[in-house]
Amino acid sequence: MDAPWTCSAAYVYALHLDPASRAWEYLRRNPHYVRDWVRYRRRASHGIAARWGLEVLVDPQLDARQVSPVWAIDALSPVMLVRDETESPRKCEIAAERFSLWRLAGRKVLFEGDDGLRLATHILGRDVGLRLGDYLCDGDRFAYQIPAVADERAAWSAVTAFRWLTVACEGGQEAFRRPGRAALFHARALQVLDGLAAGAAQRELAVALFGSAAVARGWQPDAALRAQVRYLIRRARALMAGEYRTLIDPDRPDPVSQDVPRTKATSHNV
Repeated sequence: MDAPWTCSAAYVYALHLDPASRAWEYLRRNPHYVRDWVRYRRRASHGIAARWGLEVLVDPQLDARQVSPVWAIDALSPVMLVRDETESPRKCEIAAERFSLWRLAGRKVLFEGDDGLRLATHILGRDVGLRLGDYLCDGDRFAYQIPAVADERAAWSAVTAFRWLTVACEGGQEAFRRPGRAALFHARALQVLDGLAAGAAQRELAVALFGSAAVARGWQPDAALRAQVRYLIRRARALMAGEYRTLIDPDRPDPVSQDVPRTKATSHNV
C-alpha cells in the first residue's frame, strides 16, 4: 500500500487555506515544535509559545481544518471593548451596537492573556485581536477604550476591523476562488515535507507530485523537473524552519507568489 503522503488528493484542502493557516501547516511539521509540544503541551509558559510566534502551544496532530492557532507575532491591540454604561439605549439602536460573539464573522478564539481576556478572530487571511473588559457580557452595549499613549493608527485600524466584523457575517460565505500558483506551491511543499519525513528520495517525490510519465520523460540531472523538486525541498524546509512567520502578516505579499518557477509539469496532479 502506498504511503499516505503519496496521495496528492490528501492535500487539496491546502489549496484553499489562508496564509496564516498555511503558516500553521508548516509549523506543525517542524520536529522541534513537535518536541516542545510533547514536553510541555498546554502547560507551556507564554515564553515557550512565543518562541514559535504563538500565544499558546497547539497540538501538531491537528491540521488547519481543525484548529485556528492564535499568533502572537504582531503587537497587542491597544483597543479594549468595555461595557457602555454612559447612557441609556436609544430607540433606534441597531444590533451591531451590542456585543455578540455570534454576530462576528470568521473563526473566533477566546483566551486568557497576560493582560486579561482576549478575543482573536480570523477571517479572509487576517487576524483581528481585541481585549475584553471584565464586565462585558454578551448582549451588552459596548464602547471602545483606548489608552492615551496608544498608537492612533493602530487603534483606528483595530476599531475599523472590528466594526467590519460585526456586519461581515451578513454577506454570506466567501466566494470560491480558483487557487493560484502560490496555493499550488504550498500544497506541494507540504506534501514534500511529509515525504521527506517518511524518508522519500527526490525521484519518489517527483513521481508523487507530477506523475511517473512526467518523471520518465524529464528526470535528467539538469532538467527543469529535477530543479523544481530541489526548489520545493529548499523552500519547504525554509518555511518550516521559521519563514512561516512571513505568511502571517496580512499586509505582506506571499513571498512564494513572486518566486515560483514555471514548468510544464505544474499542470499535473494537485
